[in-house]
Amino acid sequence: MVVIKISDEYTISIPIPYRQMFPAGQEVAVIADPRGRLIIMPIEQIRAVLMETFGMWADRADLPDSITHMDEMRRGHRLNDIGLRSDEAN
Repeated sequence: MVVIKISDEYTISIPIPYRQMFPAGQEVAVIADPRGRLIIMPIEQIRAVLMETFGMWADRADLPDSITHMDEMRRGHRLNDIGLRSDEAN
């Protein structure tokens, strides 16, 4: 653990062992977790992770429309509850 002080201007100095991870001028996201710990993440890393998954489902024509799909699932469960199959309901 490294202890640092928050300045009067509410800034902190990145300790020397961590400076290679955060070059001056880099954009970072700062998050406070429920325990009060500050988490500092480079924006580039967040964007890289998002780009890995961006559009992964876009070309999946076999995926149903989500609302229609959930309606059909719920309808099927209701029919099952009263002892009918979905093909018997019509």
